[in-house]
Amino acid sequence: MAATPNALPVEQFLHELGEIRSTALNDIKNGKYGLPIFLQNENATEAQKRPEIIFLLQLGVYPEYRETHFLSRQIQRLNDVDFVYRIGEQIFDEAKHTKVLVDQLREWGADPFTFWEQPIIEWSGAFDYMDRQTHPAEYFVGSNFIGEGLFLGSIMVPMAKYDPDTFNVYVEQIMPDEPRHINIGKDIVAKYCTTYELQERVRRVATVVAKQYCLGFEAAMNYANYAKKGNDPSTWRDQTQRDRANNYGILL
Repeated sequence: MAATPNALPVEQFLHELGEIRSTALNDIKNGKYGLPIFLQNENATEAQKRPEIIFLLQLGVYPEYRETHFLSRQIQRLNDVDFVYRIGEQIFDEAKHTKVLVDQLREWGADPFTFWEQPIIEWSGAFDYMDRQTHPAEYFVGSNFIGEGLFLGSIMVPMAKYDPDTFNVYVEQIMPDEPRHINIGKDIVAKYCTTYELQERVRRVATVVAKQYCLGFEAAMNYANYAKKGNDPSTWRDQTQRDRANNYGILL
């Protein structure tokens, strides 16, 4: 019977996970998954009159609200009081993020829950996957270290750089909290991933979530472009696969 390989040193393992995240982020930045809508700010119309911006905020309600529920379950699996405290803070953050997005959308006269009640499958799939993870290291590598790390680098940093006024609610009220959440994921991995078996499981989650995030990002930008052309993005969500394939040229 072959011996179980030794676990990697924690810093080496974290570096490997960081490379998974960096590769995905570079693919997004290089346009493999489409041009982000906030880099296409050729018109200065007020945000509440731009359907693609309304859509992106509606879409943003989903991860914030769902994380609030996920974290309330994950916190019960931890017996480290420092992590419990930090995750308790994150639960508050995610609930606050949900509320500021909902309040902004209501102020604009838009329904905040259009893509919460009937989510976009490419966007919600990663969350369904993460919710099935039972070890805190598996969940927090996917949600915090990979997921929030990619969200910060691929969406919020460009928002702040290219269109901070339009995305004021993200730039001022959500973005400042993200580095703390990413560090929670990093620190939980560092504490618990000391065996080969758990490192294998966590590596698998990181790889899957990075891939799913990229596909979700591509879908989000496609939907936003569909909205920008004057179409209701929920009608794109509700198409059959055959109809979507026939209508794909609308996005181009």
